[in-house]
Amino acid sequence: MPLLEPSIETLAGFGSFTRVITRGKKYESTPIKAFVCSSLSKQTGLRIGFAVTRGIRKAAHRNLLKRLMREAFREKKKDFLARVNSKILQEIVFLYNGNIKSLTKKGCFAAINRAFTELSSAINIVYPK
Repeated sequence: MPLLEPSIETLAGFGSFTRVITRGKKYESTPIKAFVCSSLSKQTGLRIGFAVTRGIRKAAHRNLLKRLMREAFREKKKDFLARVNSKILQEIVFLYNGNIKSLTKKGCFAAINRAFTELSSAINIVYPK
């Protein structure tokens, strides 16, 4: 019987993002910060959210960065899923906190992809008490 992979859902709502950022454990790899929050609940799996700081003034640039982060996560998804416990709900917010002015689209994606590679090996699951 094949193993079922945990469900991946989108983290939505200002309150959810705020809760994960304030309560979660922080991991950093320039230009991405990851906040990980685990909780015991009836739901299990992984909830992912992507955010970009308002320091990036144009909405088109913020949306581009979120698309690049989603693509980088999609490529590294198996590394993240290997660290998910099937008995807890784990929420992760990836926050882009860098500068886009000096980078091209390819250079920006390369930096984001490198950060996701480092984060996928650095993130440890913090079990709730």
